[in-house]
Amino acid sequence: MPTRDENLATVRRIRAELTALLEGMDYCLDWKDGENRALDQWSAREVLYHLVDTPEGGIGGVIAGVLGGTRDEVTILPDANNMTPERMAADIDEALAGPLTILQTAEDAIAAASDADFADKTAMAHLPHRDIHETRTAQAFIDGLERHWGEHLNQLRTIRESLGV
Repeated sequence: MPTRDENLATVRRIRAELTALLEGMDYCLDWKDGENRALDQWSAREVLYHLVDTPEGGIGGVIAGVLGGTRDEVTILPDANNMTPERMAADIDEALAGPLTILQTAEDAIAAASDADFADKTAMAHLPHRDIHETRTAQAFIDGLERHWGEHLNQLRTIRESLGV
């Protein structure tokens, strides 16, 4: 089981990767590769807002709630990009603010937890589209953050490489 310091390092690494990948991409938040685009390819903006809302309210709040004992259930609806007209008008700083806030919330909750809390604190996770309903530890939610955000960081990396940024 990872320690508090290892979990903090994970969140900090994700934040550093996210900000590095988006550096210089302010002009192309909505770009998609028209020639090689899969039907489900998202723009950088869509990736950012998906991370903000998956799960609803953000994974940082889930981690904080589970570790703080105030959250005993979580519903996760995957594969939604969560775009609104307001979000389409946001500049890169506004679009990045949400994910950075979520990561800070997770970091603050992890910093206040004990090593034992990661295994001992749990919540029921519901993924209705996948017919999954299971109890997960706080560590499982942190691992989920690393896995899920890592997949989307790879999407951003691919977008960046396609643009030659």
